[in-house]
Amino acid sequence: MRREDVKMGEGPKCNGIGLVLGDSPSSPKNCEGFMTDYEAIVSGTDAPTLVLAGPGAGKTYLLADRVQRLLNQGVRKEQITLLTFGKDASTHTRDVLVDQCGDFRIAREDLPRISTINAFGYGIVREKPRAVGLRKTGLQVQGNGQIRELLFRDAALACGYRKEDGTAALKWKQEGDVVSAPPETLHLICEKYLEFMRKCNCIDFDDQVILACQILEADADMLAAYQEQSTHLLIDEYQDINAAQFRLIELLSGGSRSGLFVVGDDAQSIYEFRGASPKFILRFAEDFPGARTPPLACSRRCPKEIMGDAAKMLQRYYSEWTGPFDLEYRTGPGEVPEVLQVPSDKGEAKMVATIAQQAISEGKSVMVLAPKESFFPSISKALTDFDVPHDCPSSLLPMREGNRLGVMTDLARWVASPNDSLLSRVALEVLINDGAARVAGGKRTANLKPETLEARVAAETDIAALWEQVNRDHDLYSVIASVDSDSEPLRSIKNILLDLLESYEDEGKTERGEFAKRISIAGGVWDAAKMQHDLCAIADCLWSSSPTGFGTVQLMTMRKAKGLEAKVVILVGLEDDIIPMPSRDEAEEARLFYVSMTRAKERLYLLHAYKRPGNISFGSELMDKQRSRFIDVLGRKSEYKKI
Repeated sequence: MRREDVKMGEGPKCNGIGLVLGDSPSSPKNCEGFMTDYEAIVSGTDAPTLVLAGPGAGKTYLLADRVQRLLNQGVRKEQITLLTFGKDASTHTRDVLVDQCGDFRIAREDLPRISTINAFGYGIVREKPRAVGLRKTGLQVQGNGQIRELLFRDAALACGYRKEDGTAALKWKQEGDVVSAPPETLHLICEKYLEFMRKCNCIDFDDQVILACQILEADADMLAAYQEQSTHLLIDEYQDINAAQFRLIELLSGGSRSGLFVVGDDAQSIYEFRGASPKFILRFAEDFPGARTPPLACSRRCPKEIMGDAAKMLQRYYSEWTGPFDLEYRTGPGEVPEVLQVPSDKGEAKMVATIAQQAISEGKSVMVLAPKESFFPSISKALTDFDVPHDCPSSLLPMREGNRLGVMTDLARWVASPNDSLLSRVALEVLINDGAARVAGGKRTANLKPETLEARVAAETDIAALWEQVNRDHDLYSVIASVDSDSEPLRSIKNILLDLLESYEDEGKTERGEFAKRISIAGGVWDAAKMQHDLCAIADCLWSSSPTGFGTVQLMTMRKAKGLEAKVVILVGLEDDIIPMPSRDEAEEARLFYVSMTRAKERLYLLHAYKRPGNISFGSELMDKQRSRFIDVLGRKSEYKKI
């Protein structure tokens, strides 16, 4: 469910903080038998501390309480820094501290620095951008994953390497390892990528921290100033850090290790794709000698029945887990999770709608979690058919229509800002992939002919070479517009973009509809029938009459549900070729399943289907699909349900 829908005062008594992110409980001070341990945890300042806090343990309240106690002890707010991983968490922590009906009631002007760790790094980069080859004026953070992949490919080809080397360099950079030296190939590609980004005066999401570390390591006075501001350094979600973020924490806490206070749970480390790893929790005492690692052994979200199943599964598939702990349950009554098999994906969608409809009628919050977004269109349709209000943060356009719309949108964005080199780069890719300058071989399939691959790599290499001419005075489009090349793809791209921009800028002078005609030709994905179909599909999504009423069911992917909760949680798509995802680490997939299970406050439903379409499954079997091995560990048979 949505954060604003979570109600206060449900179940055990609440102290007025509210359960906005799902982990801010009634005050630990009110938990009999828990007071002594809690006091030792929140008050200690004589050693680096890692608090092992599981789902719903109360980590947000703990961090807020820590801030207030430090201020009450006379610590200046300028000596306290609290870093989180998401904007919502930062905002929520501030709200908890200033809430005049809550436990802390701190004036907003008396708050210490509370920021996301990446925004904190960005502030350091903006303070001294020239130290890393950037300009303060117009400095931007580039967060588009497609652009990053394209620039790493360009960087690899510009250095004389392969596309696959660029992918490897991107992965190494995402892991944020700023200490160990990469292989020379990856190092050269990363340097070339940074060169391209500097030409655009941009940094990416990871650079906010990586470059901040470089600046601090090269400037002793600046480092000392930031260490003073981090005399008491508080870190939320420590299990989510990567190597670069660890290095930043290490640098900031270098002046006062005993002031380091972090909260995390290795069982909830689910962002391996960006370099996060539970190892930073597992080796905390090694990284910071003399450290304490006490557990916050309390559950105020999940009842024993749900937490017990989740722990049983995790113990089987994540052997290094620091838990389970002997928890004190401060929850309302719970139910044993139900394991249901349904005939098909359509049957699954109807089952979801049936469960959700009943829960909403009982005034309960509902969350539906899926392994990926492709589950949502059929579930959304079923909820609409059952007149169940729901909210889905993802596009409900079918994949083919969404892909075609993406092509046209990329070109439309470029014509509005043709001097944006990054938008120009996306437009070039559109033209050689799907558009009027198409060069076959973009998808490296096993049966691709060698001559086709050779022609494609040549075109990609020609595009990569354009970056050498980009500088402060010449953006990528101006380079293309003046190019005089023997490359047929480049000549074609040049003519298409010139023609497209001319029709856009002269729309009032040319025949009506000329620009629409030219952009359709340039994109290469719309003929009359597809254009009509896609526009109608978009209209259906925008103007469909969604059900309204009390309570809204929230549809989310499993990975995006972290930090949220609902009274009723429904997990779908739990076949063994979907979860665990074959291409991912089994232990991390188990942690993801654990996180998903522990969003539930009262009821948990685990659904798997007998058959599933091939465009959703990862395996080859479409019928008689096996349920996830994570469910098998629970030791219960599935109940077959047909609606």
